[in-house]
Amino acid sequence: MKFIHYLDNNISRIGVIKNNKIFRTNYNDLEELFDIDLKNIKLLDEETNNIKFLPIIEKPKQDILCLGMNYYKHKNECLNAGFDNDPHANTVYFSKRCNKAITSNDYINLHKDITKEVDYEGELGLILKKDSYKLETDEDIYNSIFGYCIINDVSARDLQKEHQQFLFGKSLDTFTSISEVLVTVDELGIKPELDIKTYVNDELRQDDNTRNMMFNIPYFLKELTKGITLEKGTIIATGTPSGIGKSMSKFLKDKDVVRIEIEKIGTLINKCME
Repeated sequence: MKFIHYLDNNISRIGVIKNNKIFRTNYNDLEELFDIDLKNIKLLDEETNNIKFLPIIEKPKQDILCLGMNYYKHKNECLNAGFDNDPHANTVYFSKRCNKAITSNDYINLHKDITKEVDYEGELGLILKKDSYKLETDEDIYNSIFGYCIINDVSARDLQKEHQQFLFGKSLDTFTSISEVLVTVDELGIKPELDIKTYVNDELRQDDNTRNMMFNIPYFLKELTKGITLEKGTIIATGTPSGIGKSMSKFLKDKDVVRIEIEKIGTLINKCME
């Protein structure tokens, strides 16, 4: 099932996309769906009003968990760019502060007063539907994931270097873009194989498939929950493929348009502004 979050007459609504049409439901927030049988959701009238997209989760309750250097080609890219110096490292985890996410058609503020190196990172995001601790089997993983979305983990590379960590450079306002749509786990499974592409002004920059993650979803969820309870609503960005702007010294500029496409989920588009 594919859900969409939007504003209709200033009212937050969760809709269902079916046959390229949006149908209203009785729900206003994604988390209302976590504890119900989705087969029981009733589709109401087709949405015909002009709507404004909202991130599938607009205000995360906790920092977003992120995986770094989780695609084989991106790992090599980071080694060459000086972001990494260990070709045999284990999983890399970090967090990203997000007070309020943006979504399609919203603007990325380039924060030119404090950074000159704003970069894109197209990623598959996942959202958990229950508190998860000591997940041990693939069935545990399946029962913990609600579904998948698209995330642009916007990053200020110079701030990352200056502060020798990722949090500040990845947490500036508007630096988390999350798609308005989410596809449930029953459609994509726990080891999705999805083409992921990022374009800047229609120039293809990133092109890979989620099958090429170094550490797949069951692996890192089992690892993380050995000692951490991941609460209901946790958002995880699963890593970005090669082709980041830093590797080509092509940073985002005023009026640039970033388009991220993930197979079977959709498209996330943002324009940059100074």
